Amino acid sequence: PELTLAKGFRWHLFLSHIWSTGQDQCATIKRQLCLLLPGVSIFLDVDDLESIDALEKYVDASAVIMIFVSKGYFKSGNCLREARCTVEKKKPITLVHDPVRGGAKLDFIRDEECPDELRGSVFDGRSVIEWHRIKDFQLVSLKLLAEQLLMGCPTFAGQRSVPLFVPGELTRTPLAFRSAVTL
Repeated sequence: PELTLAKGFRWHLFLSHIWSTGQDQCATIKRQLCLLLPGVSIFLDVDDLESIDALEKYVDASAVIMIFVSKGYFKSGNCLREARCTVEKKKPITLVHDPVRGGAKLDFIRDEECPDELRGSVFDGRSVIEWHRIKDFQLVSLKLLAEQLLMGCPTFAGQRSVPLFVPGELTRTPLAFRSAVTL
């Protein structure tokens, strides 16, 4: 797909996460999206952060903000800065949660850790992409995230969805028995 950026943006996607429960997953997300979408620009702190004082500037220079919802995210001062800036700037938000290694159930993070003033803006009316570590399922997660990223590009602005196809994906592979089976 054509990966355009609106004027003033530097990154297509900003990966907001807490290191303790999201760092390895976000590194994988960036690496895999860069393979799937050559030319994509993704902000990841370990690669792009020059000054912690400029977090809000990095968020502002990103078209779409992905929040990796995991235990402790809303307890981190820097993560809260990113989330608050995202809400204040009315940035498109996409949510990703690892149900196995996210450290806590999504409901607990939303209801117990997320500040009341952010809960509605971050969670209401938004589906959450489940992050999977098994390759074929992970590809589905990446495809959903890529769709959200593309809808933040001027080329796809205003579209409700961007149907994507990844060569070799399990959902596109015809499934059949090698010979006739009688049940």
